[in-house]
Amino acid sequence: MSTTIGAYPTSLYSAAQSAYTTTPSASSQAQTSGSDTSASSQASPSTTVTLSDAAQAYLTSTTDAPPVEIPLATVAADARAWFDQQYQTLNISSAMLDGQVAVDLTGQSRTTLSAVAANAEDLFSTDESTAAATALQSRLDTVLAPYVVIARHTGDYAALYQAASDYLDQAGADERATTTWQAQKNAVDNGLAAAKTSFGKAPDTGDSNDPVRALLDKTTASGSPAPDSSTASVAANARAMLDDQENQARDNGTELSFDPSQKNAQHVDFSNFDNRTLATIALNSDSTFSTVESYAAKTELDQRTRATMLSALASGNGGTGGSLGLLQVYSTMSDEEKSVLGVTDAVTNRVIQNYQTMQSLQNAFNNSSSSNSGATSATGATGALDTSSTPLSLSAYL
Repeated sequence: MSTTIGAYPTSLYSAAQSAYTTTPSASSQAQTSGSDTSASSQASPSTTVTLSDAAQAYLTSTTDAPPVEIPLATVAADARAWFDQQYQTLNISSAMLDGQVAVDLTGQSRTTLSAVAANAEDLFSTDESTAAATALQSRLDTVLAPYVVIARHTGDYAALYQAASDYLDQAGADERATTTWQAQKNAVDNGLAAAKTSFGKAPDTGDSNDPVRALLDKTTASGSPAPDSSTASVAANARAMLDDQENQARDNGTELSFDPSQKNAQHVDFSNFDNRTLATIALNSDSTFSTVESYAAKTELDQRTRATMLSALASGNGGTGGSLGLLQVYSTMSDEEKSVLGVTDAVTNRVIQNYQTMQSLQNAFNNSSSSNSGATSATGATGALDTSSTPLSLSAYL
C-alpha cells in the first residue's frame, strides 16, 4: 500500500519510519544518477512510501477509529483489583461510610462504573455497586445542570430531555445491556415526547427511573439550620429553600408568589422555615433577599409570634403565669428574632419586674385575712401588666 507523507509531522514519520519500505520516485532516481544536479539541492515536497502492516496499525490508532471495547470480564476484574487496593491504602473496608461514597471514583471510566453498578461477574458488594451508581448519576447530573437552568428560564424542557437522551446514547454495549440503562432510556424517551407537547413546564412522567425528573426534584437546602449555625449560614440555607420553591414553580409552569391574593401562581410556603430563619430573611443584613421576600417573612414571623404571645398570656389566667410564659417565650428566641421584634434587655427586665410584682401581690393575697372586697381588689391588681416600655412591635401581643 502506498501513501504520501510529506504533510505529516516529523515526529510521526520518525515513529513509524522503521516499518516503512521506501520506493524511490522518478525524480529521486534522476538525482542519484546525476542527471539533474541542481535539483539535488531542493527537497521534494512529498515522499511516496509503501506502509507495512505495523505502520498501518500505528496510523489507524492515531485517527478517529472507534475504540476497541474491553471485554466485560476484564473490566470487572480490573475494578475488583482497584477496590481492593483502595481499601488497603485508605485502611477502610467499604466503599460507603455513613451513607457517603468513601473512595475516589473520579478517575474511573463510565464503562467501569456501569460494570460495578450492575455487579458484573458478581464481583462487587452492595456498597460498591451503590457507590458506582452514585458516581454515574453524578456525572449525568453534571452534564444536565446547564440545560436545567436554560429550561427553567425558557420553558424548553424538551431540550433538557434531549440532552439526557444524547448522553445515554453514548453508552457502550455493556452499559446498554444493563436494566438500569434500559429503564432510564425508556423514561427519558417518554419524557422527551411529553415535553414536546407541553412547552413551558416539566412533564410529570411519574416514572421513578426518570433521571431528569429526579434531578429537577432534587433540593439544595438542608432543612432547619443547627442551633449553633452562624447568621450567614442561616441566610444561605434560607436562600436555597426559597430557590427550591421558585424552581419548583417554574417546573410547574408558573411562578412563586409572596402575595396570598395573587391567583394563578404558586404561593410561598413557610411551613418548613423556623422562626430564626424567618427573622434572618426579615433582617436581610447581607442583602441576600428581595424586599418582597423580607416583608413576607416578617409578616409570617409576626403572625407566629402573636399567636405564641397570646397563648403565653392566656396560660396565666390573670396571675403570674402570664409573665412567666412571656419570659419563657423570650428565652427561646434567637438573637435574630429578638432583633426583628425589638426584644431588648430592657423589655425582658420590665417583664421580670411585672412577674415579681404579681408574685408579691399574690403572696400577700394568700396570706391576707382581709375581707373579700380587699381580696378582690388584690386580684384585680395582679392582672395589671405594665407594658409601657414594651416595643411597639410587641405591644399588640401584650
